[in-house]
Amino acid sequence: MIKRRNYENDPGNDPRADYDDEDNLYSLPDDEENGADDNDTLPGDEDEAEDEDEDEDEDEDEDNDEETAGENKRVSKKGNAFILLFKILATPVEGWKELKRRRYTPEEFASGCFYPFVALAAVSEFAGMFYDNTVTLNDVLMSALNLFISLFFGYFTVLLLSGYLLPKEGKEVMRKDIGKEFAMASMSTLALFSIGYNLLPMIDPVLVFLPLWTIYLICKGMKILRVPKEKEVRIEFTLSLLVIGCPMLWQWILGFFL
Repeated sequence: MIKRRNYENDPGNDPRADYDDEDNLYSLPDDEENGADDNDTLPGDEDEAEDEDEDEDEDEDEDNDEETAGENKRVSKKGNAFILLFKILATPVEGWKELKRRRYTPEEFASGCFYPFVALAAVSEFAGMFYDNTVTLNDVLMSALNLFISLFFGYFTVLLLSGYLLPKEGKEVMRKDIGKEFAMASMSTLALFSIGYNLLPMIDPVLVFLPLWTIYLICKGMKILRVPKEKEVRIEFTLSLLVIGCPMLWQWILGFFL
């Protein structure tokens, strides 16, 4: 029977002590000495990360393009505001209802209808040079500027004065988009009549009464504004007075300067 020697009482003769202070022969090199930190990224990994970022950017661009296309599609479904004005002139009741159904923003209706008609009205002043040899270019420019400012600032004056002259229900309506578009459409009819007046001065006696049709359109448009029955007459009269009178007021004021 082989007896195991107990080295606990004699540690100096324990042969295992010689190996306690030796380095581990099977230990791996230190990661920091070799520069292979776990957080370091390999060259291949950097390329993959860049590719992933590019893919994400492309996906975001595609989403933005789809949103823009969707917005343009919704705007196109609303139809042409420029053409809509002629429908309002021909069939007021249906035209006003169509305006409300299309749900334009004031900016969309202004850029699609009001501004183009005001600009065309100003340009139509140049037709006077073909009918009257005594008219100079300076006269035409002043007339065009006068008409443009009168219609443009006339619209904002209507909105401003309606806040003081209309009853409470009318004030609330004119602050809404439909109220602003109603005022712009009414002012656009005046711009259209000015174009006819400048292009066909020989039928001036007939065209001078066309603003009465604007008053008629305003009366027919009260239904889409949904004002109380007992306030309709007052709102009709006030809006008609403002729409017809504000451009005339501005023309009279600008006449002293232009």
